[in-house]
Amino acid sequence: MRARENPTRLLLSAFAGRLLIIGLIFGLAALMEIRGAAGYSERELLALWVLVGAGFSLAVVYGLLAAYAGGLGLPLVELAGDGVLISGLVYCTGGARSLFGFLYVIWIVHAAVRSGARAAIMTSAVATMGFGLIVFGNAQGWLPLFDAASAASAEESLRAMGSHTLAFVAVAMLAHRLALEVKVGRDELHELGEIHQRIVDNVSSGLLTVDQAGRITSFNREAESITGYASAEVMGWPLERLFRDLSLTEPGVQAPPGVDGQARKPPVAAGLSRGRLDFLSRDGGELALGFSLSTLADDEGRPEGSVLIFQDLTRVIRMEEALRRSERLGAVGQLAAGLAHEIRNPLASLSGAIELLASDLPDTDPNSRRLMRIVQRETERLNRLVSDFLSYAGPAPSPGGTVSLVELLDELQQLMQSGECPQIRVHVDLPEELSVAGSPDQLRQVFWNLVLNAAEAEPRDDEIRLRGRLLSPGNPNEPRMVEVEIRDRGTGIPPEILERVFEPFFTTKPKGTGLGLATVHRVVEAHGGQLLVQSKPGEGTCVRVMLPVAAS
Repeated sequence: MRARENPTRLLLSAFAGRLLIIGLIFGLAALMEIRGAAGYSERELLALWVLVGAGFSLAVVYGLLAAYAGGLGLPLVELAGDGVLISGLVYCTGGARSLFGFLYVIWIVHAAVRSGARAAIMTSAVATMGFGLIVFGNAQGWLPLFDAASAASAEESLRAMGSHTLAFVAVAMLAHRLALEVKVGRDELHELGEIHQRIVDNVSSGLLTVDQAGRITSFNREAESITGYASAEVMGWPLERLFRDLSLTEPGVQAPPGVDGQARKPPVAAGLSRGRLDFLSRDGGELALGFSLSTLADDEGRPEGSVLIFQDLTRVIRMEEALRRSERLGAVGQLAAGLAHEIRNPLASLSGAIELLASDLPDTDPNSRRLMRIVQRETERLNRLVSDFLSYAGPAPSPGGTVSLVELLDELQQLMQSGECPQIRVHVDLPEELSVAGSPDQLRQVFWNLVLNAAEAEPRDDEIRLRGRLLSPGNPNEPRMVEVEIRDRGTGIPPEILERVFEPFFTTKPKGTGLGLATVHRVVEAHGGQLLVQSKPGEGTCVRVMLPVAAS
């Protein structure tokens, strides 16, 4: 996207111009041959044919140097080769009387455009000396005449030398001024291009452009950061190869096949300039991107491509989902608290009355005692359920102090292996220095519930992996966070259930209350953290707990 001079185009222009001039000389030589060599001898015409062939050969050599030597030293080689060729043409076609002295003028202009103002002055001086050596050398006799019939008189030599010298100097001055103006314009254009590129690279959104064929022509720095692909890698890619759910095809036209030959999803509808799409980054991360698509037009309004601006909305969408979930859970929690308080008081009376009745039952009535034990057991279960309700709906827990995650998770690992699930192997991979701010008891409850859920995944997974790392904040104002990942290899959670896993009283377990994950979610939020669950049927479940780092 930088505004730079295109060296390939410049080389092609010079090559085409050189071939055009050689072609004109070739045509002139052919015309002279047809008209009986008027003004030129057979020897001069033969030399002219040879030099025309040499000109074509030099053009080929220049092209090979540009292609295989990277253009190394090409301007100097071009100037030297063209100067020798022009001098040869002038010498072989009569010196002072030659028709090809004007080629020195073209040579000077080409040097100015190709290599700058200083090259124009130098080639003007070389042209003056070269033409002078040919003219005066022939006149003085120390440079043999190529053809004695074309010898010029002293007056003709002086007149030719003077007119050509004036022409060389005048053209050199004009070319010098032209080269300076071109350099100033080129520098300004380059500066504008640099400013444009800096603006594009510092835009906080990904930006790319595509041509009319739908191929990527530019890719800014933020686009590289979001997608994980380098600009040089995606240049020339069809847009559908990068964004599989996005197509520039008009409605009613079949979308082009992808890299694997399969048809893509339905294209973007005509006139749709904004939207959201799912994107799989290069490192495998699932992102939600918001995009804006607009037409890229030239100065006359003709479309020449499209501009796509996109942003990573994944974090925003997750925050919105968490906010909606919190509002929903808060409402349900208030209802639960009210119900629990209303149930607990009469439940306490019932429990006391049952205890008194049990003490008055005679030992000779086993059926009544059996029924009484059932009533007592179910009363205790109902009391525990009410206590869970009140624990969930009670005041928000306040973080206590500093909790070492390594010690806490090692303790959970020992409890799992010695108590609840001795057959489950828990692998903990955490840096020693990871500590978070919070209440040890509440965080122990959080991770105990999550590890126990992973252990009970169907089919039962005999290995549970816990991995922790320190996250880099998105901006300096955000707190540093620690992420702990709990992963199992069960059958996963269907999407319709995944949306409800944090709802109170929602459970898929036969004896579950549906308050475990709801309480976990509430405790994590009260600690200023986040809780994310990712799961696909058949691929297991991954729970990510993010908590603020303890202040050092």
